[in-house]
Amino acid sequence: MFRRRFSFALAACALMPMLQGAATEGSEFIGDDVYVNCQYQLAANFSGEPKFRDIQYRDGNNNFPARQFYLDGENGTRLSVTVVHFANGPKRDPAIVERASVMLRSKGKVAEEMNVWYDEPYLGGRQFHITLPNGHLLRASLYNVDHRLYITEADADQNDFRALLFSESISLIKPDGTDQDTNPVTLSSGAPGTSAGLPVRRYDCSRINRVK
Repeated sequence: MFRRRFSFALAACALMPMLQGAATEGSEFIGDDVYVNCQYQLAANFSGEPKFRDIQYRDGNNNFPARQFYLDGENGTRLSVTVVHFANGPKRDPAIVERASVMLRSKGKVAEEMNVWYDEPYLGGRQFHITLPNGHLLRASLYNVDHRLYITEADADQNDFRALLFSESISLIKPDGTDQDTNPVTLSSGAPGTSAGLPVRRYDCSRINRVK
């Protein structure tokens, strides 16, 4: 689950994936209802096996290798996560996130834009609600973690529950499957309904490219 410190529509706890097995070494292993890719350090509920393609991502005057994971549905619906690798760049750079924000804003009318935290106070990012020209709602987020830029996009009807589930389910993980979110208890994250204080979540890397 994308443990942001707020929710646009539903409490994030209502969208938590089912757990598989007992806690191990202070972690909870997540069940088969999510796609896991430890090489690209992401997990998400795509509601099906996503396709992928390798692309070049333009940042400023330079191109960087990226892989886009996506699943297309009816009526032009698309769920996607683009992972851009800045191998020789900084681990985190707010300027990278800002330039990517300009790209997202250009897609339609921004209804909401917020600064958010994935792991407070270290991993900050942006989240958007953008009304697209075709009437769809784009739920999007940006995070720059460990030399990678994550661009998550759920392009669908605003009442499409699968798009909402997808956007709330995305996790940024380490190469061993451990969630980047340490679930810290802070003044802004300690409210009921958040994951603050819970064991660190962990995904099984042996399940790469599998969904339920």
